[in-house]
Amino acid sequence: MRLLILIFGLLFCSYHITGQTDSSEISQKAIDEYFKSPRETLYTHVNKSTFLTGEEIWFKMYAYDRKNNLPSRFTTNFNVELFDTKGNQVFGGLFLGYRGSASGAIKIKKTWPSGSYYLRVSTNWMNNFLEEDYYKKEIKIVNQSLDNQVIEKSILYDFQLLPEGGHLIADAENTIGFKLTNNSGLGVSFDNGFVLDDKENKVASFTSNRFGIGKFSFNPQSNQGYTAVVVLDDKKEIKIPFPEIKKKGISITVNNLYKDNVIIVFNTNKTTLKEIKNKKHYLLIHRNGKSKKIAIDFSAKKTEKAIYIKRDQFYDGVNTITLFKNKTPILERLLFNTAVKKESEIELTYQNARNDSLLFNIKMPYTNGVNYDLSVSVLPEETKSYNHKDNIRSAILLKPYVKGFIQNPKYYFTNLNRRKVYNLDLLLLTQGWSKYNWDTVFNKPPSIVHNFNNGLTLKGKLQNIKNKEIKQVYLYPTKNNTSRLIDLDSTNAFKVQNYYPNQGELINVSAVNAKGKFIKTGIYVQAFQKRFQKPFSPPAFSTTIKKTDDVSIPSYFFGDTELLDEVLIKGKKKQKEEESEFLIGKSREISETDANAYTTIADYLIRSLGIRLNINPAGATENPNADNVQTPNILTNRNIPEIYLDDVQLIDFSILLSTLTQDVEDVYYDKFGFGGSSGEIRIYSKKSFFDGTASAGIDYKISEHTFKNGFTPAKEFYNPIYASFQDPLFRDYGTVHWQPRVIFDDKGIGTLKIPDTFLKSIKFYIEGIGSDGTLVSKIQTIKNINSN
Repeated sequence: MRLLILIFGLLFCSYHITGQTDSSEISQKAIDEYFKSPRETLYTHVNKSTFLTGEEIWFKMYAYDRKNNLPSRFTTNFNVELFDTKGNQVFGGLFLGYRGSASGAIKIKKTWPSGSYYLRVSTNWMNNFLEEDYYKKEIKIVNQSLDNQVIEKSILYDFQLLPEGGHLIADAENTIGFKLTNNSGLGVSFDNGFVLDDKENKVASFTSNRFGIGKFSFNPQSNQGYTAVVVLDDKKEIKIPFPEIKKKGISITVNNLYKDNVIIVFNTNKTTLKEIKNKKHYLLIHRNGKSKKIAIDFSAKKTEKAIYIKRDQFYDGVNTITLFKNKTPILERLLFNTAVKKESEIELTYQNARNDSLLFNIKMPYTNGVNYDLSVSVLPEETKSYNHKDNIRSAILLKPYVKGFIQNPKYYFTNLNRRKVYNLDLLLLTQGWSKYNWDTVFNKPPSIVHNFNNGLTLKGKLQNIKNKEIKQVYLYPTKNNTSRLIDLDSTNAFKVQNYYPNQGELINVSAVNAKGKFIKTGIYVQAFQKRFQKPFSPPAFSTTIKKTDDVSIPSYFFGDTELLDEVLIKGKKKQKEEESEFLIGKSREISETDANAYTTIADYLIRSLGIRLNINPAGATENPNADNVQTPNILTNRNIPEIYLDDVQLIDFSILLSTLTQDVEDVYYDKFGFGGSSGEIRIYSKKSFFDGTASAGIDYKISEHTFKNGFTPAKEFYNPIYASFQDPLFRDYGTVHWQPRVIFDDKGIGTLKIPDTFLKSIKFYIEGIGSDGTLVSKIQTIKNINSN
């Protein structure tokens, strides 16, 4: 009999999902309009959660297009800010992204005191929307020491009853969710909860999960009051009265545990049934602007109505199901439709030790045409420094759809099993209605006034012009920009959209007369950028109740970090004598013969080294999301090494077309490198070229300008000089390696080359995204490593 009911229910729903009602069309059009513009969700993989002064905060940012379930290719400008616990900004920077991701680092200043800090990542596009979609993450910094600053105070509790769908109906079966939290906002589990009526009779009982949340079924009677009681482990009792019990209405119960179907049960009482039997109701299933509807007809004789919906009728991830009475939403529930790939498909294996390094392979499931963008943090196995509560799955699949606090969101997306699916459903039940307010959806659709930022706007004006025949200016190539010839307007001014200057970078400009000759003249240049504008407020919850370990940095723990910084600033040319083991056999000095045979360094790399450089001579790559927008010319071929010019990783490879071979001192080619299986190439300019005086006869025609605003320059990962890898502090809080990008070959295999710290076991934290929208998150420990 039950099978017949199920079959009938499926046929019933299949028919009504495609049916049309006037009121449902209004809500669907409102949803479509409200989510017409794509929404970006951000996730930031930070290499640790606790940092020591003397280290840098290394991170990789990922942008996700929720509407299309793909990496967001709209934005290249990532705004990064760091705030202290008082909301003061201690760092602000702009980082350049490409194809939905960007990486960077923040140097920890010695003046920053120990304590909690909050990293916020945002884009200008987010200013268009009422909802807060920026990404926020808490980290801790230890400056010499971090004491266990526990404030002794009594713990307060907050116990809430949360009817499923939002309403508690008299004389009808209801599902009541609940949650118990302390004054740190963290859940408190318990084993003994019950409901008392007016006569102190125990009429229901319940227990919570590990996060202090749960649910129970209850049929409250009219004209009866109820009290919920929780007994804690210390025998302390918490009592609260029931929320308002309405005499009329509809309740909802969702069963989301079946493999192929979702069961939704509506309950009401006889009084309500008389009023709704001829009223139009429909259930709307919606997510990110997509929606489906099911007509709901209540029988005049039955107070319970169950429907069965095939799981494939729901969208992947969080769905909002809303029951409408004509045009009015009366019930709402969040539901997660599981669609998460198995973590076991990611294979991480140790290969061998080579010189002072260890080689590992990362193998991704091979799918034709799918490229993976991953970042990897490598830490000692016993680390206490990686305590992030989220991962890329929870940040993208869950956080954008709820308005309340989520304790340890990555729990629900790590080693997924039936219990975690059930606990995730409990979480969404107790979150209440969606973060998107229906009044806003119906009446206040977003007004798009802020663009996707692609670079900066460069404005300039020539000064002290005596030659009226000057009609153009020539912008020389920079790290991220190709050369450009720009027309002047009638006021001798010019404007360049989508320009990508680095902060502190020197730009060379020449005026061009009608005969095409370069002329030096005075020039005023300024770069403008639009930034995320919403204020930042530190979390309201106190975290001082939770005890943490005392941390103290002994004076010997780090080597001479100031000397290390000086060496890095001077560049690899100063390091090559000191790091001969790394460079030996890889140096290729550019001779006069090379300079005569190969005009540009791109020509040298292609013809002499056999490197495949698929550079677009036009100097711009196609941006499918914007008209007439130039973005950095970046190579995406898996077999191309990472390329550095004077120790700055190139984002725009077209600069190689304008770099003369005669201005290059030497080239280093490491076929393995730290960048992945395709290795890395480092190109070092002659001093005269680096100073802007190479190619005699040109420099006197160039005007120079240094950018104060711009993108934070790309930086290669480096570690502080740790005194000993065997020090317990290194094992607890040290960093082995950080890899912001892994290069994969055509078989989906990437190589990690990390320094050998002589640890027998190390832990890898992998986060990332595939070009098809696949989200990757895995933690794996490799044991029994054979060091050199």
